[in-house]
Amino acid sequence: MKHLTAIEQLKISAEICENNAPINEAEGSLEQAALERENATAYREAILVLEAQG
Repeated sequence: MKHLTAIEQLKISAEICENNAPINEAEGSLEQAALERENATAYREAILVLEAQG
């Protein structure tokens, strides 16, 4: 797979955002939590695109 490194980096970024979102939400940083959820979704979508390209 030619995009393996990029996919791995995107997975790490998505996991970080998914981990941090509920923490920020619990701390009252609702905008930051929402941004992290949006970013995680975008990273997961990018992974799908790269995986489809082989």
